[in-house]
Amino acid sequence: MGFDLLNMGSQGLMTAQRQLNTTSHNINNVNTEGYSRQSVVQQANDPIWWGGNQYGTGVHAAEVRRGFDQFATNELNLTTTNLSYATEREGQLGRLDNMLANSAKKIPEDMNQWYDAVKALADSPSDMGSRKVVLEKAKMVASGLNDNHGILSRQKSETNEVLSRTLNRVNDIARELVDVHKALVKTPASGHDNDLLDRHQSLINELSEYTKVTVTRKNAESFNVMIGSGHTLVSGTESSELRMVSGKPDPQQTQLAIVEGNSLKTIRNDDIGGKMAALFQFRDETLTHAMDEIGRIAIGFSESVNELQQQGLDLKGQVGQNMFRDVNDPASAAARVMLPADSTAEMKVFIDDLSKVKIGEYGLTFDGSQHTLTFPDGTSQNVIPSGNPPSFTMDGFQVEMTAPMKAGEQVVLRPTRSAAGEISVTMSDPAKIAAQSYLSSASNTQGQADFNITQPGTLSEFQVAVSPDASQFAVLDMKGNILQAPQPYPPAGEVVVGGTGFTLSQGAIGGDVFAVNLNAADGDNGNLIKMQTLQAEKLMDEGRSTVIDVYQGLNTEMGVQKASAARLREVGLVEKDAAESRVAEISGVNLDEEAANMMRFQQAYMASSRIMTVANETFDTLLNVSR
Repeated sequence: MGFDLLNMGSQGLMTAQRQLNTTSHNINNVNTEGYSRQSVVQQANDPIWWGGNQYGTGVHAAEVRRGFDQFATNELNLTTTNLSYATEREGQLGRLDNMLANSAKKIPEDMNQWYDAVKALADSPSDMGSRKVVLEKAKMVASGLNDNHGILSRQKSETNEVLSRTLNRVNDIARELVDVHKALVKTPASGHDNDLLDRHQSLINELSEYTKVTVTRKNAESFNVMIGSGHTLVSGTESSELRMVSGKPDPQQTQLAIVEGNSLKTIRNDDIGGKMAALFQFRDETLTHAMDEIGRIAIGFSESVNELQQQGLDLKGQVGQNMFRDVNDPASAAARVMLPADSTAEMKVFIDDLSKVKIGEYGLTFDGSQHTLTFPDGTSQNVIPSGNPPSFTMDGFQVEMTAPMKAGEQVVLRPTRSAAGEISVTMSDPAKIAAQSYLSSASNTQGQADFNITQPGTLSEFQVAVSPDASQFAVLDMKGNILQAPQPYPPAGEVVVGGTGFTLSQGAIGGDVFAVNLNAADGDNGNLIKMQTLQAEKLMDEGRSTVIDVYQGLNTEMGVQKASAARLREVGLVEKDAAESRVAEISGVNLDEEAANMMRFQQAYMASSRIMTVANETFDTLLNVSR
């Protein structure tokens, strides 16, 4: 009897002691980040049968259980990923919006100053001082566009650096998770080392900030950790490695890839989630969109000015030359094509129609018999190059293929991406500003055809008339006498009459008349007046926007995206707080509850001690009776 009491008292004492120890452990770790509350699970010992009856044999501590709920933790991981994405996205768009609101706002200001300088020159077209001001203001426009292109390029490089550092940390976490799994395998608790599991969950929580995470049990001792849409980062005691690999065909547009054993598999950037998804989206979508739009602004401004320069006469009576670098010079046209490293193709992209030019990347593939053009929105269309060299026209640009693509090859076309970095003022002599228009007031045009003098000759005054049905054109003198017999409209190339050459594009309607006067006239400002109208002329977006409207549209769009990201972050913060509260209810340490447990277990300890005292006294009594 005494022995049974002593045994049960000692077991109760040990159980209460373990409960007190665990409660103390909880209290000590109340401020430890990632710590999960622990509790001792006590169970009754197996009973014994004696004299036809069942008698209890006391209690024992079965296990130390960790407060944990997989569903609540999964929800916390998901909300952490979403909040991290929204926070990073808001910060990126905030920086870009500030740049557009401060540095980039100089773009329309500089353009308006150039238009003001042209207006001043129109009052005194022969004044060299006013002409110099026009060129200086043109240089300010080019410099401002160059600077903004450089800022966006630097932001892209900085984003790549942040991606690299983030990737290194993700790989470090993967290796740390493997170490935890190895330690769990070695623990006597068969994968139930609570402090190790807390360390494991802390690593998963951090990983959730960078990417979407899914955790499943591989066995009792370890886990599988997958990122994104199901790419295995850790499997038990083995981990994969994330890398940045060169993009194709643009090696600078790096892609995310995962090394699994001896294989390398690329991962879609849009299904990774978290901070990394925000970084890829900022680099591949937001920054490229801004660079494309500012490039389109550069093309629209410089090309429209250059076109008018070619439609006038300078101070020396010569046909005007380009004020800005030609957007279609061979180097610029070739730079718009991204070819694979091993490609033998030679291609150029020429800007053909400002009003139709759009932003974004176009993909061109060749399967050996058919060329397919993929548009920025993901749709595609078969194209058939023709001519010599073969070419095709789409969305305001012309693609010329000097050397053909190989079967299976893919190239990327970027019509506007680098234009803001390339714009420059090529005119150095102010006298070459074409103030006088060679199209006189006798012109009567209703169509959209472009008329340009390519070379002045002995014929200084003439008219080019389009027939009523727009099927022919003829060259007349100013009295209506025929200088060149009617020919099919539009002409195939340059037309030369009396040593004077001109080109006439499609777009004229029946009855259009182009009256030319190449005689220099002191004080004529007809072409300057046309340049002034560019400020309000809707040259872009198929006649819906001015050049400055394009900038305002970009600024507005970035502001809207920033506001959306801020709202998404607010929602993400509320959702994460709710998820953290649910986890805290299960895993968090409550000091009031632990204090109550401390008193309860202390009383149990004292009661078990009393049982041992009674057992000892009973045993002594029995010994004394036997004497």
